[in-house]
Amino acid sequence: MPKASIPQAAVRRLAITAQRYAARARRGTTAEVEATVRRLSCVQLDSISTVERSHRIVLGARIGAFPDESVTRLLGGGRLIEYWAHEACLLPAVDWPLLRPAMQVGGRRWYGEVDRTHPHLRDHVLDEIRARGPLGSRHFDGAARKGEMWGWKPAKRMLELLWNHGELVVAGRQGFQRLYDVPERVLPGEILDAPTPPEPERLRKLVERAVRGRGVLTERGVVEHWRLKGGAARVRGAVDSLVSEGVIRRLAVDDGGAPVLVPGDADLEGRAPSSAVLLSPFDNLLWDRPFARRILGFDHLIEVYKPAPQRRYGYYVLPLLRGDRIVGRADLKSERASGELVVNAFHREDGVRASAALDDAFDRALDRLRRVTGLESVRR
Repeated sequence: MPKASIPQAAVRRLAITAQRYAARARRGTTAEVEATVRRLSCVQLDSISTVERSHRIVLGARIGAFPDESVTRLLGGGRLIEYWAHEACLLPAVDWPLLRPAMQVGGRRWYGEVDRTHPHLRDHVLDEIRARGPLGSRHFDGAARKGEMWGWKPAKRMLELLWNHGELVVAGRQGFQRLYDVPERVLPGEILDAPTPPEPERLRKLVERAVRGRGVLTERGVVEHWRLKGGAARVRGAVDSLVSEGVIRRLAVDDGGAPVLVPGDADLEGRAPSSAVLLSPFDNLLWDRPFARRILGFDHLIEVYKPAPQRRYGYYVLPLLRGDRIVGRADLKSERASGELVVNAFHREDGVRASAALDDAFDRALDRLRRVTGLESVRR
């Protein structure tokens, strides 16, 4: 058991400070996009575009508005990759060797049995991409049959199979549609040739990346960060090893809950953060929902998959972080035709009073998000 103890308020500050949300509106660069993905270890992708794609909101909250082509340039240049982590994520390309064990078992396998039902497609898809360069699903003929997974046509499912197995990589996107290419044309040779670390070392690296990227986590939180099988027991040996070397620390918390893991060089007396920022529903800070309830007092709900009558706060709802507290939830929508970021509703959290200071924080956060989404104005 840990000997050192930390107040719950310090845990909250560590978790939020580690995210490095920008304190003001700014413009980010492609280099900052790459650096932020590296620092966070991974950034979740999601197809919903009601406000903006989630990864752009997540990155924009930290570095501000950045060029639309940044992610595609980094994917095509072999600097970032897409693969499964917490969910489908952007990751540093240098972590490709850490992902090979997942590739060897076929990733998440949502592509079904296409290798059995359409075995000829493997060679056809690979030959076309080798000959023509990066291609998307639309470049292949065929239509989905009734009952097919996600309505995917066979060629799309084969592309997903090959990507899940590491035989293809995502070399960029047109809109939000993936363009696939063979790894040897995209990733540097030193990454492709790097050996897969032995499992104990691989788990050590995954644990350290998660703890540094999130600032503070429980062992269960590390497992949730990477969606590892085997529960906390899967990572305990790696955690114990890193703790014994001082790379991370295991600390008790004064709320009596599970001990937390922090980087060995964490500043436990750090100042409280001061940002006012709207968070993507899929922001890294919110991945571990029980931990969010514990340290933030925030019951995170994602209601996009619920029928409208069952929603409490709205369809696409962004939590408003002010300092070290989540103070409200904003139901927002981007109206591209009029260039407006529209506020459908704003709900204060329990115990948060209406005030001029809260209004000002919300206004500043809306303006920052407006800039990230490339809209011209906010309509409340």
